[in-house]
Amino acid sequence: MHPNPVETTISDEAIEWFSKLHSGRVTPEDRNRFEDWRKRSSLHAKAYADVEMFWALLDEPARRVFEREETLASEQTDATPLIRKAGQRVARRPARRAFVGLSLAAALVMYLWLPGAFRFWTSDYHTEWGERQEITLEDGSRVSLNTHSALSVEFSPERRVIKLLEGEAYFQVRHDPDRPFIVLTAHGVAKVTGTAFNVYERDDRMTVTVSEGRVRVYTEGAEDRAIELSAGLQATGSIDGIGPVLRVDARQAPAWREGLLVFNMQPLAAVVDEINRYFPGKIIIADPRIRERVVSGAFDLTRPRDILTAIEKTLGLSSVNLSGALTLLYQPTL
Repeated sequence: MHPNPVETTISDEAIEWFSKLHSGRVTPEDRNRFEDWRKRSSLHAKAYADVEMFWALLDEPARRVFEREETLASEQTDATPLIRKAGQRVARRPARRAFVGLSLAAALVMYLWLPGAFRFWTSDYHTEWGERQEITLEDGSRVSLNTHSALSVEFSPERRVIKLLEGEAYFQVRHDPDRPFIVLTAHGVAKVTGTAFNVYERDDRMTVTVSEGRVRVYTEGAEDRAIELSAGLQATGSIDGIGPVLRVDARQAPAWREGLLVFNMQPLAAVVDEINRYFPGKIIIADPRIRERVVSGAFDLTRPRDILTAIEKTLGLSSVNLSGALTLLYQPTL
């Protein structure tokens, strides 16, 4: 589901008007043209109000950055001998608030796009946002690759190695006792000779869930301390090692293969992280007080915006969308 192109254009215009009106170079004619634009329709007025709300949410962190920069500039000015004519003012660094705004914009671009870009470029297989892919490997094993995921394949006569660079994959491995099948991630290793299991690699951990057979899970270089999982068991790998082992519904982890996203008493922050893998753009929780609100349910992955709408109604939340790329989720005030 993609943003309405008309609304996206209006949102882009609203952002341009906001930037212009706060640039310090606005003229009376500019303000008149802005008022004509804003009164053109209710969509125009709402788009500009959304931008103002978004900027208000960023105001506090931006103010802190601005104050730190001003303090540093003042200290440097006080510490530097200056020679100037009588009555001449010391030139301040220009457009410091513009610098703060540009820094926030640059940070947002990096937040939305840069993480994982290089890993995707170097992969053998990868999926885009909201895309899923079925892969048959040369040994007959099958891999289901979930949204925004990437992996590389290295097969040799001695072993079959998959590097899961990012994201999630479900493996149905062709049995071969003489050539183990190994899934490598940044946070651990899963090794089998033939079975079915799910591996989810994210920034701070990997999670292995077994559907059939047995899987050995260990940190790289520590196979002698491997944990063996059977069907219905799940383990997590991180910088702290492997564990704990949990008994789970083995159908829930790979439910995405059936087009479902399932949550059972999960905090809103974790739910939003998951939805962001399928959502067009990025959802940010603007109010930290709601991060631990609990969510349960099964949702249709083909309609990610409906998932957000359902969560809003259930938890009494609201959201603001900017240019189709960024959605802020917050608790409305009474």
